[in-house]
Formats: sequence, structure tokens, C-alpha cells
Amino acid sequence: MEEKEKNKTVHIVVLVICAVFYLIIFLAMGPLKVDALSAYMGVLSSLLVVLNTIMVMTNRKRGFIVACILSFMSIMSAATSVLRSHSPTGLPGIFTPMINIVTMSIILTYLNISAKQSHELSQQYEKVMDANRVMHEKDEAIRAIAYTDALTGMYNMRYFREKIDEAIGLQMPFSIIYVDIDNFKGINDTFGPKTGDAALKIYAERVTAYCGRRYLCARINGDEFGILMSGEQTEADVLNIIEQLRTLFGKQITAQMTTLAVTASFGVVSHPRDGGDAETLLDNAVMAVYNAKANGKDRPCFFS
Repeated sequence: MEEKEKNKTVHIVVLVICAVFYLIIFLAMGPLKVDALSAYMGVLSSLLVVLNTIMVMTNRKRGFIVACILSFMSIMSAATSVLRSHSPTGLPGIFTPMINIVTMSIILTYLNISAKQSHELSQQYEKVMDANRVMHEKDEAIRAIAYTDALTGMYNMRYFREKIDEAIGLQMPFSIIYVDIDNFKGINDTFGPKTGDAALKIYAERVTAYCGRRYLCARINGDEFGILMSGEQTEADVLNIIEQLRTLFGKQITAQMTTLAVTASFGVVSHPRDGGDAETLLDNAVMAVYNAKANGKDRPCFFS
């Protein structure tokens, strides 16, 4: 709004200046000074063309109106000169502003068409961007559904497997800890599946909080979790992590008003030593877990 008011003021000032300029010419020039008057009118016409073009280009319709007023003033001035001098030498001063008005009309029409096309292109661009945004949001939602475990909100087996394949493709060394809660079926059988689901949510939250951004964790089966640790891991490093996980699972929880305490068995595999693809590594991790359970549960077992 301020810019528009400023432009309006500028155009009014220009109009007033030109009007005063014309008035000075009329007062200063007599009917005998035709040549001098024609020279002044020629210079003024040239300045008027430049001035009108600038006004129309910068403020379109309002500039065009001011340009027309100035051109009509120029026509009246030239006509008065012709009538006072009784000489046709001032006729170009009449036709030049007329041509100027036609030229300004063409410029204004072109500017309006360009503005309309630009507006339409802008609208089409916004529609395309909105459509892309909606598609991106849908893709993200589908991806979230595809890679997220519905019960716990953790990553699922599909995502975990893809990350293993990705690490293998990058030829990165890594280790996997396969966690299987001991005797979890007994919780479902004794207290019901709702209590079992509530307990799984609690353990999932604990595992997620423990792993944070250091390790990738996922729920890969009913009561089983996977932890992917990038980089070289010594046996001592892995055992230290497992000991912390044992403590994490060993703490009592309250699920559906039922106090529970569980243990977990752990199977460990490493890439590339224990397998060259995700399927082999996970199968070997399961074998290691079964071996841990067969040897008393609540303990780790490295695949061999």
C-alpha cells in the first residue's frame, strides 16, 4: 500500500511539473515565435515519450492514465500553437502524442497479458508443488506403515533386513544381537495377550531408549528384538552391551496391573565372518539364540 501511494504521488508531481512547463511555454512564446515554439515542442515530445513509457512500465494502468493526460495536454498545446501561428509546422506536435497514446496502449496491453500469463503459470506451479507435497506425504505415510511395527512403534523386520543389506552393500563390518525374551508364551497363557502386548511395549521402549542413535533396533518377531551395531565390535564390547540389556530386561515392570520380571537370551553374529547376506546372518543369529536357550537361557551365545 505504501509503495502504491508513493507511485501515485510521483505521477501527480510529474503531471504538475509538465503542466507548469506547458504553461511557461504559453506565457513565454508569442504567435510570431513559431520556430522556437516548434523546437520546444519537439524536445518536450521526446521527453514525454520516455516519461510515459517509464510510467506505464512501472505502474501500468495508473501510469497509462497519467500518460494520456500528458499526451492530451501536448496535443492541446500543439493545436493552440497551430491556431495561433496559422502555420502547419506545429502539426507533428499533434500527431506525435496521438501515436504515443497508441504506443502506450500497446505496451499496457502487453504488460497485462504478461501479468495474466505469469499469474496463471504461478498458480499452475503452486498446484504442481501442492500435488508433489501431497504425494510426498503419502509416500512418507506408506513408508512409515511399511517399516514400522504396529504394536510397539519400533522398526520392523523388513526395515531391519534392508539396513543389513545396505551395510553389506557398503562393505561395512557390523554385529547383530538377536534378543529373545525367555518364556514369554507363559505370560500370554497365564495373564492374557493384553498383558503380553503391554509388556512388549514397555520392553520396546526400554530397548529403544537404550539404543538411542548409537544402534539400530527393531522388533523382528513376536517377542524378539534385533540390534544392529555398525563397525568392528570385540567380544568384550558385545558382552558389555548384552550385560546392560540383561539388566534392562531383568527389571520388574507392571503391565495391566500385573508385576512381571523376565530374562532374555541373546544370539550374536558378525559380518562378514558369520554370513554374507541378511538371510544367512539372521538364520545364524536364531541358531545362536536357540543354543543359548538350550544351555540354560538368560545368557549370550556367539554363532560358531
